[in-house]
Amino acid sequence: MQDEQSKMQKIKRFLQAFSEFLRRPKTIFDIKDRFRLLVLFVAVIAVLEWVLYYFENVK
Repeated sequence: MQDEQSKMQKIKRFLQAFSEFLRRPKTIFDIKDRFRLLVLFVAVIAVLEWVLYYFENVK
């Protein structure tokens, strides 16, 4: 029983550390890449919104 709890605690700590590692940018290049991804994501959403608007108003 103690061994299972120990394994669960190790897994929980690993997952917390890994998620923290993924959230934190490592270099200036990571920040630039994340910004580019954000801009691309916003552009894709804007294009999809425009396509939906266009098809709704074309009758």
